[in-house]
Amino acid sequence: MPAPGKKRRINSREVGLLCVYLGLGLCSGAVWMNIANLQALPQWHVDMITGSAPAPNQYRPLTPWLAEGLRLVLPGQNLFYAYMLLRGIVTGLALFAFDRYMRVWFAPAGAAAGALALAAIIPFTYYRVVQESDPLNLLVITLAFLALARGRDLWLLPLVFVGTVNRETTAMIPALYLLARWGQEPPRRLAWRTTLLAASWAAVYFGLIALYTWRAYYCDKIMWPRNAASLFPTIQVIMVYGALWVLAALGARQGPPMLRRAIWLVPPYIGLHYVVAMVNEVRLFLPLAPIIIPLSWFVLFPEARLTAEPLRRPR
Repeated sequence: MPAPGKKRRINSREVGLLCVYLGLGLCSGAVWMNIANLQALPQWHVDMITGSAPAPNQYRPLTPWLAEGLRLVLPGQNLFYAYMLLRGIVTGLALFAFDRYMRVWFAPAGAAAGALALAAIIPFTYYRVVQESDPLNLLVITLAFLALARGRDLWLLPLVFVGTVNRETTAMIPALYLLARWGQEPPRRLAWRTTLLAASWAAVYFGLIALYTWRAYYCDKIMWPRNAASLFPTIQVIMVYGALWVLAALGARQGPPMLRRAIWLVPPYIGLHYVVAMVNEVRLFLPLAPIIIPLSWFVLFPEARLTAEPLRRPR
């Protein structure tokens, strides 16, 4: 720690890494510009900020409002550039957070390799359908994993509040907390904190429904028949992480307790999306990266592992 009264020096390596991740995020945003249905984006955006979009989109209003604020300060107030920049910045911050998360168990080079692997996967999850909540969702979920890995459990509550305004996938955070702290926290504290997180999620989500009123979905609610109609959707799910699916299962034997428990979320998460979502939109599986990538790294890069997992008491 720096001496009292002495200014803390800026770590040029950390600044350089942040610049690398932001650059990769902006590159991803440029790729998205070539794939997304930009013709549909303006009307989608207007529907979202005026409260006239169908379900479930209307219950995910945070990203459109952030894009609207960014648009107003951009020269020419270009909506497309606003979404590209927002996607790029948020993706870069998610990669930086993922790097910090990986450093709980791996040396800086191994952690950076994990973040770069995620950066390589992200552009392959882009889909023509306009659905802009994914980058911020990835950032929130990564920060939740980081908070648990560092024992900063109280961070989860604001993440649930903010993240649920963006996307309902934050429902996995209470389940993740319950698994991660099972047997480590007194049962009463574990129960009330899990209940608080779940209740906070429900309050935000159903509060959004009350605010915007219940409305019809723009798609079928049950997607299982479409997902099971051919092998192609499943092949796409397999390809999003490829061999890492298998390596993560192998790494669970030697991974830290938090990750060994978190991997139990993977089967129900995938199964739920087979029922209620189109699984060929593999962007839906990005929230599993904080489980799949580090567990795989325990198999692929044992030399990058820290000699001992840091002891952090949950708060």
